[in-house]
Amino acid sequence: MTLVQLNNTKDFEKFIKNEGIIAVHFGASWAESCSSVDEILAEYLKEMKGSFKAARIEAEEVADVSLKYAITAAPTVVIFKNGVDVGKVNGFNPVELREAITKQSFAGGASKEAEPAVKEDLNDRLKRLINKARLTLFMKGNPEQPRCGFSRQTIELLKNANADFWSFDILSDEEVRQGLKAYSNWPTYPQLYLDGELLGGLDVIREELQDPEFVARLPKLSTAGGQSNGGEPAAKEDLNDRLKRLINKARLTLFMKGNPEQPRCGFSRQTIELLKNVNADFSSFDILSDEEVRQGLKAYSNWPTYPQLYLDGELLGGLDVIREELQDPEFVARLPKLS
Repeated sequence: MTLVQLNNTKDFEKFIKNEGIIAVHFGASWAESCSSVDEILAEYLKEMKGSFKAARIEAEEVADVSLKYAITAAPTVVIFKNGVDVGKVNGFNPVELREAITKQSFAGGASKEAEPAVKEDLNDRLKRLINKARLTLFMKGNPEQPRCGFSRQTIELLKNANADFWSFDILSDEEVRQGLKAYSNWPTYPQLYLDGELLGGLDVIREELQDPEFVARLPKLSTAGGQSNGGEPAAKEDLNDRLKRLINKARLTLFMKGNPEQPRCGFSRQTIELLKNVNADFSSFDILSDEEVRQGLKAYSNWPTYPQLYLDGELLGGLDVIREELQDPEFVARLPKLS
């Protein structure tokens, strides 16, 4: 089932006047994650059989509408009920999108009284993201595909220092993007955190990296032992050490195509949704960003396809295995959970 294509403001206004629940995806043709959101909405239309209607509109072509509904990034899905906007989902968040649509069937009044609780929950989430690793970077895009010059320069500086860091794409989640500005009282991106404390943006990072004592405090990526001239066996051993380190970066590690905010294949997207449905706390690695890892891991684990999920350093398998394992409450109980 395909989404209705809205071409202008007139089409949009007419469509949202339909009775019932309406989901309008404000997308951008250049953003791959928008295609994924279109696919998700099409799947939900099939599953939920007439319980809602869905459409797609290019956010930049209806600037007045985008401004009215505070659309600041694509993808964003606005939920309407009987012509009134009742919710918004920023970025690629399949689980949140499903919940936003389905809960309107049972929604009563407005949720104004719950606003303080939502703000508190956001702060808890921001704290958890900041402390996901010792060194955490909030940036535009990801290390493989930075979406602004400041983010790209920051990535280059951290790589030059051999820093081991985790990153979050603030373009994928408007709530985090805006909330973190207030939480840390820092209005721009990128933002770098060390041991839960804000360091600052690009200028501060560049200055701090001139200090050898500061550089020494940073978590480092493990380095290969020797030169590779006469040593193909040694190079293979180094790759295996690297794969082992990546696998054990977290208790639950997913090797996938793309990242959780922008999966690059249907199997990876479905795996992300399954893990989010059980509130699993996991780390991910984009195998499209590193051909050495992509090919090496197949041999290392004797598993030819992706995604691959590892728990406590042991391979669980791919999508079919994961789906089956998640039917077992005892297995689900073993998974690390988001707070």
